[in-house]
Amino acid sequence: MTINTPKVDKKSPKDGNYEVSNHQRHVIQSGQATIHGRALFEVLTQEAQSFGFYSGTGQGGNVNGPGEGRSVLNTPGMSFEVLGEGLQVKGNDDRACLPAKYILCRHGDIILNAEDGDILLMGKNIRMFAQGGGDDGDFIVQANKVASIKSPDVRIQSDKLVMKANKDMNIVVDGYLELTYGFCLASSKSDLSFGAMSILQKALKITGLGI
Repeated sequence: MTINTPKVDKKSPKDGNYEVSNHQRHVIQSGQATIHGRALFEVLTQEAQSFGFYSGTGQGGNVNGPGEGRSVLNTPGMSFEVLGEGLQVKGNDDRACLPAKYILCRHGDIILNAEDGDILLMGKNIRMFAQGGGDDGDFIVQANKVASIKSPDVRIQSDKLVMKANKDMNIVVDGYLELTYGFCLASSKSDLSFGAMSILQKALKITGLGI
């Protein structure tokens, strides 16, 4: 994934107007060139914190759109929000949607990046939907070490399911195992390459697992 870094805006404001308001613990300024674009409104604090609104820099902008000004919050510590104190309790109705935090992106992506930490999602229920149009709508999970799912009931439903292990695969069942299929083809690699199964494989035009 490539993320474009905005270039520093070196142009002076068209009106030539710079504004700075100094206070005991913070500074409010406008018109200055920053890495995020021309500052429209920016607050700087003595703790190296900043919050501001900036004019567009041309990065990924739609020339026919309303503009691409951005809002940026920078703090060396934690950003913490407490929401929803006045909302009703959902109770046991898991179908109801009662937003306390709503982020809507009409275009573009959402990126959560913890460079030296973990990303935790906790809730009464967690639902994830990939609702792309047409042939789009992929759900991809990639782990460098272990991908683990623990639940008293795990269900997978698909029109096509492919499992491939480059080394070992273990299926351990302490109770009842049921396999129901219309046609079963089981063979070793040597059978597929040199044995009678290779003839059947060619007849059925089976070229691989599709991974």
